[in-house]
Amino acid sequence: MIYPGQTILRVDLSNDKIEEEELPDSIVEKFVGGKGLATYLMYKEIKPGIDPFSPENKLYVFGGPLAFIYPTFTRTVVVSKSPLTGLYCDSNAGGSFSVELRRAGYVGIVLEGRSDKMKCLKITKEEKRLIDCESLKGKTTYEVGEVFKDYSVLTIGPAGENLVRFANVCIDMRKNPMTRPGVAGRGGLGAVMGSKNLKAIILKGWLRLDELAKGVDRDVQKDLTSKYLKILQEDVVPGIGVGGNLPVFRVAAEARILPVKNFQAGSHEKWEELADDAWGKITIKRISCPTCPLRCGTTVVENGSLTERIEYETVAMNGSNLMIVSRKALAQINTTLNALGMDTITTGNIAAFLMELTERGLLRDYRISWGDLESYMRLIHDIAYRRGIGNLLAEGLARASKELNAEEYAVHIKRLEIPAYDPRGVVGMALAYATADRGGDHLRAWTVAAELTSKLTLEDLVNLTKYLQDRNAALWTLIACDNIPGNSVKPPDEMIRIYIRMLNTLGFSYDEESFLKLGERIYNLSRLFNVREGVRREDDSLPPRFLKPREDTGWVITKEDFERMLDMYYSKRGWDSEGVPLKETLDRVGLQGLI
Repeated sequence: MIYPGQTILRVDLSNDKIEEEELPDSIVEKFVGGKGLATYLMYKEIKPGIDPFSPENKLYVFGGPLAFIYPTFTRTVVVSKSPLTGLYCDSNAGGSFSVELRRAGYVGIVLEGRSDKMKCLKITKEEKRLIDCESLKGKTTYEVGEVFKDYSVLTIGPAGENLVRFANVCIDMRKNPMTRPGVAGRGGLGAVMGSKNLKAIILKGWLRLDELAKGVDRDVQKDLTSKYLKILQEDVVPGIGVGGNLPVFRVAAEARILPVKNFQAGSHEKWEELADDAWGKITIKRISCPTCPLRCGTTVVENGSLTERIEYETVAMNGSNLMIVSRKALAQINTTLNALGMDTITTGNIAAFLMELTERGLLRDYRISWGDLESYMRLIHDIAYRRGIGNLLAEGLARASKELNAEEYAVHIKRLEIPAYDPRGVVGMALAYATADRGGDHLRAWTVAAELTSKLTLEDLVNLTKYLQDRNAALWTLIACDNIPGNSVKPPDEMIRIYIRMLNTLGFSYDEESFLKLGERIYNLSRLFNVREGVRREDDSLPPRFLKPREDTGWVITKEDFERMLDMYYSKRGWDSEGVPLKETLDRVGLQGLI
């Protein structure tokens, strides 16, 4: 055993069976935890071509080995075959769940099969069992959180129950939370959980720190923790500010890369009404994930009322993108989507698509105009409950646009809707979106800051994209918070060196080179999963909108430049011209024998 608790809990919902399984050291050494272990198990256990809603699909809920032992490693990753894309998907969230999972002695939970009625999984020191939760059918994520307020709660809302293909998984959603809630928002993993008739996992850990940190030199642990907290206070807090990543809105607006009217423009005259400093002048409560000192969850006063400050992606995709410039309205949208359990990025993207079709006169039986909050709120509920046009839209943008014969207006890659950065103004994001392992995504490789502060060649962007994808895949094995390395005043590599030292106190022996190779190993493995599902070069492409000049600036990504970047990227990765990893590449990164 490398670290205490390298054990998973296997839950067979079809047969009401729960078993513990200790993972072998050889696998833990190669994949550590979090995204790494979940991706490995997913590749080995999920058969090619299965329906994501079938009992044969599995849902992996994992934490990392450093949770509870060191501060800030509190995120939970959920991994499965996505019902939205049909491909690999991982999505992570904050909250208390991963800490309690480690305190229960587990690094992950594997959910398989399907219950014949609604269940909840209960994990405490006294019992580990599936309990009847029929009474929670139709309840919102907030209502479930209140029912189990003495536990860490991972749950789905009505959208997940109704198999909306972009339903999310929520953690610790409560009306007045003591710790920051979390949302694993992308790819529809809440719908996978719903397809298994599992409403929630409720968890209360019991192990003490000394039980989880067996073999760790306590003096070294205390010294590393002290140094880490000092760096967080001096270097990260000034970088992240207050309230998560909402300050990015101002950066994106000034750079003219905001999504506006379904990515037809990159800024608009009222953008300052949605910038971070417009959300209220009085901070009345700051909350954080357990063991994290940053407290980036914030509640502010808005015109005499309390409202939770929301994140950049939600504000941009549901605000500037839809021409809704009311902060009160956006707070309402955010709360409603979280309660119903739906991805704010995908929902905003779909609504913008509909609004553009309405403006162009391409919808016959439905109308929704830019900025129409009342119609949008009604649409959100129609999607969650699959009513009227909402039933089609619940299938996701790719399927809906094909049915409506309007694919040229749909902004997605590999059926995952694009987040809130127009790549025509930051070209590296085009490659990052196209090669992300879960479809159009910004978190695998966020090149925005580097592009806005430096003049980079196409080759520079290729190298940066690969580096960030590998680095983040490695960090998500721990699971480290994205808000820390990316917002440090000092270079992120300095923070990563501390992470490696922390990891090695558990019994690993990583250095910077091997840690980066860990990420490369995982990224190749998720690519192999997608290749097995049929992904090739033609899928690593951009939506038509980004290959045409933007109306307000004339910015465009030429197909020639994009194909050049893709060629360089495949070469740098050690993949063939179709994007399939070469055998020698798999051997080099430690994945021998997988193809």
